[in-house]
Amino acid sequence: MEQSKAAYRPGAWLTDTRRGKVGQVTGHWGPKVRLRPPGGGWEWEAEPGRVRPATLEERERAGVPGGAFTVTRYGTVSRRGDA
Repeated sequence: MEQSKAAYRPGAWLTDTRRGKVGQVTGHWGPKVRLRPPGGGWEWEAEPGRVRPATLEERERAGVPGGAFTVTRYGTVSRRGDA
């Protein structure tokens, strides 16, 4: 099942499975999701079917600050360990 672009809100951390990179959603360009690497840098575009929410381990490995928080694919935030 392919995710719609509405499922990924700006600020969500995703893994681009094609590139094997973690990026933060900055917006959308047509059907594609625009991502920026942790700490800034050049943005790139990814196909919606090739991204998924980044796991805590992926975010920590990529150097995402505040790894104690989880952002779901719907853009909600919860503290790690909360029910």
